[in-house]
This record gives sequence, structure tokens and C-alpha cells, in this order.
Amino acid sequence: MTMTTDKLSLIRPTPDLATAFHQTILEFRENGELNIESIYDRSERDFSVYQQFCLDAETGKNLPREFVPQTTFWMVRNKQYIIGISHLRHYLTPGLKIEGGHIGYSIRPSERNKGYGTQQLALILKVCRLFDLTKVMITCDFDNIGSQKIIEKNGGIRSGEAISPRTNKLVYHYWITL
Repeated sequence: MTMTTDKLSLIRPTPDLATAFHQTILEFRENGELNIESIYDRSERDFSVYQQFCLDAETGKNLPREFVPQTTFWMVRNKQYIIGISHLRHYLTPGLKIEGGHIGYSIRPSERNKGYGTQQLALILKVCRLFDLTKVMITCDFDNIGSQKIIEKNGGIRSGEAISPRTNKLVYHYWITL
């Protein structure tokens, strides 16, 4: 499944872009945004580990207890440069209703503040319709002004807030009707 806007495409992880993926992850790490034990670290040694994790996550196979099935997408420019990574969670759990929601997304640090987050979320929302979702929840930290703007530009309506049990930070809740 590929969704395209101009020269930006939303694609599934592919070994054809393994090197570009590793460069993207390195950029996140150098910006202090990855924890050491992430799936991304294991994938640096073997991309097939990451690819298998994504396939398993989509079908709900071998997931950690707190995870739900999710589909991973990369937003790429010119079919070769990864700008962002996003995850579409297939349904909500009580925990995801507090923090996480249906959609998680990130833009590599060097590409932020260029409008790519807004475009990536718009593309993911098109995919949500293909999953027969009619309304999606997205959360962001109270101090992540960039993410708040991205969500609101895509029709997000703030509906509440909660304290993250993971970070103890205030998290804003948004809903987008598709």
C-alpha cells in the first residue's frame, strides 16, 4: 500500500531502503530521541529483525503485552530518502486512550519545521479510512507545540488530557473525525 502526495510517499518498510533507514535512526539517536533497547537498535545489526517486527506487529504476533496490532509506514521523498516514521494502531486499549492513541509519528530532526509532519499525518489519515476507521485519537505531550499544530491542522479537536503513567507528563488528547 502506497499513498503519495507530490514527491512524498507513504510506504511500508522495505530492505531496499535499509541504509536510508539506518541513517534516519542514527539521526534520531544523535538527537537523544531513542532509548538503547529499542527495536531500532536491534535492526541496526540486522534489518530483517526490524522488518519481521513490523510484520508481526501488523498481525499481532509476538507482541509485548502492552502492544496492539499496528502498521508501520515510512514517509519518503523521491522514493529514497526517509523523512518520517509513523505507526497506525488498529484499535485502542485503555492505556492507549491515556497515551499513544491510534497514530504515532515522528519526523527526523533535520526535516522538522518544514511542514512534513502535517503532510505525514494527512497521508496516514487517508490510510485510516482504508482500515475503516471513522474517528482516530492522537495524543501528544503538553509541551510539544509542533505536534499540537500538526494535529490541529489536520482537523484535530482537543478533547481532554491525562498524566502519562510512563513519563508523568501531561498529555493532550485529540480526536479527528475522518
